Amino acid sequence: MQEKEKIIVFSSREICYQSSSFFANQMADAFEKLGFDVSVCEFDEQDDLDAVFQPLYGKKYRLLLDFNSTITRMVEEDGMPVLDKIDGPFFDYILDHPLFHYNCLNANLKNLNGIFLDEAQEAYVKRYYPRVKQTLTMPLGAAEAVTGGRKKETEEILFMGTYDDPDSIYEMVSLSPEPLKTYMKELIDMRVEDPVLPMETGFRQLLKAHGEELPDDKFALFMNAMYPVDAFIRDYFRKAALDALLAEKLPVTVFGEGWEKYSCGDEHSLRREPAVPFALSFESCNETYVTREKAVVFGLSFEKIAHADVLLNVSPFFNHGAHDRIFAGMANHCTVLTDQNPYLKRILKDGEQVCMYSLKDIRTLSDYAAELLTNHALCRDIQNNAYVEFKQKYTWEEKAKQLLACTLR
Repeated sequence: MQEKEKIIVFSSREICYQSSSFFANQMADAFEKLGFDVSVCEFDEQDDLDAVFQPLYGKKYRLLLDFNSTITRMVEEDGMPVLDKIDGPFFDYILDHPLFHYNCLNANLKNLNGIFLDEAQEAYVKRYYPRVKQTLTMPLGAAEAVTGGRKKETEEILFMGTYDDPDSIYEMVSLSPEPLKTYMKELIDMRVEDPVLPMETGFRQLLKAHGEELPDDKFALFMNAMYPVDAFIRDYFRKAALDALLAEKLPVTVFGEGWEKYSCGDEHSLRREPAVPFALSFESCNETYVTREKAVVFGLSFEKIAHADVLLNVSPFFNHGAHDRIFAGMANHCTVLTDQNPYLKRILKDGEQVCMYSLKDIRTLSDYAAELLTNHALCRDIQNNAYVEFKQKYTWEEKAKQLLACTLR
């Protein structure tokens, strides 16, 4: 009998809401279903790392996988990277913009590869991180709720995700040294004006407008230093979305950390130049229509989604890709109301499998949401179509197949 090929799935750091462990175990189960001998290796910096890694040295694996990995920076006493002592291609599943992972993606490894949630971000890594050998755009899979979903009788919109006050992030930008401060403020304005502009494209345009050039290694380093731009854009548009919905008295329930910092309107906006943010101009915004719930661990989020009718997605940081929140809704018969981008328009059908609104014209969100909350027949049709599409293309097993095909190139 032929020996099964081996795969290791790591979870080397805990990501928000304990999602890293969840992703690792989902991928491991998918590989096992495909006939592989799979081990899940979960650890943190408090563990005995010699005991974790030494049993793996010299052994051959079809692939090694981790999520926002810390292993790429680990070295033995002789200076050799830990991953170079294990025989197999290593894939780091990057769950943010790669600018946050400058050191990891610059690791001098024999077989470093990357998986990304966004096509533009994959292209960014191909250009600016030459040590990454193979790249793949592959949004995360999703799971169906264990208990199944009985939809709530109340009509409301569900959002699951983290929030921070955009003003506090903008203040961080304002306190940065030059030329970073100027670059970041101008880049924020560009991305607010054009929500599907990739950050790296905007920065290149900005440098050209200033008559400046940076070599590729310095460009990536500057991008890493400008991480507050990406954080600001996330929370700016999440506030914009809630302001728009509450202005129309559409009830919203939010699960996640930081929502106690949310407040309607433009009373305290720091970013008044060159223009007051359009999203903060809703005078009738009413916080009585928002319900704040405590965050839940990632595995339980699917139960919440399964009991909701409409799931909001606001992810301008993946503006040429897809957040897994979209596929979680599709998997659990919940109509997904998501900000549009070129990638989503290509892979999903607006009005049939999901509903797409424009961040550039935020009022399209409240118009679409109002229709979904009252047109239950439309909701059911979209939910059924989306579930069929999910089962065909976006399960964890399909993701495992896609990654395995990449290792054969």
